[in-house]
Amino acid sequence: MANTKLPPTRFAIGDWVTVVYGAQPVLARVVEDRGPLGVNQRRLYSIELLLYGDEPCIFETPEENLQSADECKNAMSDYLRQGGLVDILKLNLSGGKKSVQVWLACSSGDVEYTRDSERGGVGGAAVPFYALHKDRVFTPMKDEVIDFITTFGFNLDEAESIVRAVGVAP
Repeated sequence: MANTKLPPTRFAIGDWVTVVYGAQPVLARVVEDRGPLGVNQRRLYSIELLLYGDEPCIFETPEENLQSADECKNAMSDYLRQGGLVDILKLNLSGGKKSVQVWLACSSGDVEYTRDSERGGVGGAAVPFYALHKDRVFTPMKDEVIDFITTFGFNLDEAESIVRAVGVAP
């Protein structure tokens, strides 16, 4: 029996990746490396899409369908730091009965927010109410804003860094 050497894995559990879902690439997280189980021993991964309002969508896909999300995640961080977070927080200054939900869509490194779940790539959480003061994060709402940022796939340290970049106000 010949001993064949398998190529190294491209992704680890917990890595953020992009995958085409519907008509556009969306962010997903690798939750399991299934190994070389596919046709001709292609490596399969279980990935989790973060779709707001539903149970997480988990499915298997071959490694060649996945791309590293580093470019997209870096672009989202830059977007939020350079005014995107302020623009999003302005959407919910008056409150109201219906919460304002926002998704971030990333395509070819360009990021925009959307209130349309069909176009959104990641997120979907309600924008914190009255979390802005003079284009800075309102200090009493800082923890809620950080939690909100984590819904876009950022860890706690990354979310805190984004808030520091935007700044806080009394």
